[in-house]
Amino acid sequence: MTEHSTALSQAEHQTITTTLAQFKNRLSQAGELLAATHIDHALQCLDPENPINQQVAAEA
Repeated sequence: MTEHSTALSQAEHQTITTTLAQFKNRLSQAGELLAATHIDHALQCLDPENPINQQVAAEA
């Protein structure tokens, strides 16, 4: 794994979040609740308003 990272553009972030939300909704409808929960967690991690993300940013 490399240490180099490139931030997502706003458009990339929006596309990824929208797609993940659609996957989560479809998985929930299909009864795949564990997978939907994992995607929900990913969405929380992508949310800059989530307090855990603000805490990590403050520590950096």
